[in-house]
Amino acid sequence: MAYLRQDRPNGDWFVGFRYAGNEFRRSCRTNRLNRAKQIQATVERTMAFLKTTDLKIPHGTDPGIWILSGGKIESKPAPNGKRKSDRFGVICDDYLADQRQKQQTTLAGEKTHIKHLKRVLKARTPLTAIGLDSLRAYQKCRAREKHHGKPTSDATIKKELVTFRQIWNWAKNDDRVQASCPLLDENGRWKIRLEKSAEREKFRTWEEIERRIKRGGLSEQQIQELWRGLYLDQAQVAELLSSVYEAGRYEFIYPMFAFPAYTGARRSEVLRSYIDDFDFDANQVLIRERKRKKDKKETTRVVPLHPKLRSIMEDWFEIHPGGPWTIQCPREIPRRKALTAFTGLTVNQAHRHFEMTLEESTWSVVTGFHVLRHSFGSNLIRSGKVPSDVVAKWMGHTTMEMREFYQHLFH
Repeated sequence: MAYLRQDRPNGDWFVGFRYAGNEFRRSCRTNRLNRAKQIQATVERTMAFLKTTDLKIPHGTDPGIWILSGGKIESKPAPNGKRKSDRFGVICDDYLADQRQKQQTTLAGEKTHIKHLKRVLKARTPLTAIGLDSLRAYQKCRAREKHHGKPTSDATIKKELVTFRQIWNWAKNDDRVQASCPLLDENGRWKIRLEKSAEREKFRTWEEIERRIKRGGLSEQQIQELWRGLYLDQAQVAELLSSVYEAGRYEFIYPMFAFPAYTGARRSEVLRSYIDDFDFDANQVLIRERKRKKDKKETTRVVPLHPKLRSIMEDWFEIHPGGPWTIQCPREIPRRKALTAFTGLTVNQAHRHFEMTLEESTWSVVTGFHVLRHSFGSNLIRSGKVPSDVVAKWMGHTTMEMREFYQHLFH
């Protein structure tokens, strides 16, 4: 059933109704109650026809506006005369094709989210038919599914629904749909309740983590999470790099580890780096970042060039196989097809080489490049020689939350 509400400031009437799990609230464009009641009756009559006859809302038409008009508004054709598909799967594919400015890791995550969204919500479903009820059913379905033997977390489900919201907003800007995303109410609050994630663990030393594990009572997941918060002191960083120097299968492995250890660069920033970003005359390295400013494709920051990193990079560039990227694997690697051109490492390639270099060693608990990044920041803070705002600038922290994350390291 439709309902009427009057806007207090100007006296105009609004009609509200639900269709396909979505809530619609449209202005009657009148302050006369009798006219508003006529519109209310039109809405109820049209919705009754939708339930009891073969009447269907035309593809690409906003259900709210169509129902309000009594079914008189036709769908808008695309500029080239062809009607744009309203199928959810097609819209998802078109959305991904339009995200060329995003990082590889971001796109990889969105592709995984979309795979689940298309599977559960069904790719052939019209986007306008996916309402709040459908999304609540999606939440329940994903919560029952398991990954590596563990139920899908609410944090993961929320990321998938955030991707759905981005797809919906993109489709709205592309005139595929006119209604607002059913996930949010008029004030922008989520209509679906999800458990809040726990606050991230503070960075801890190797010894602190081992003590907590030794006490017992922790699950495998909790232990893994502790190691994700590991930071290495300066001596341990030096030992790790020494081990990498001995164990690295290829010449680029050692500088690939040293780069984040002495600059705090993110993995993506290491892989995005060019040889020319190292200015040995000015004794600094340029870091290319993409997280600090959302309206810019790429921004930069400058970090002083540590003497040890300078020496490592000067030696590396002497034997560099070619190409513009700082980290470059050789064209020919055993049991792999030879490269026809120089290309930088992908995220997956870098992570695989990271794991292979540390496996079966004391350092196998180091879970990724982020440990080297956070060790860089943590050791600077603990030294007391560099102000926290300078550390934040060198590391490219984008939020005050990340800056405060290091404050517990002050003694």
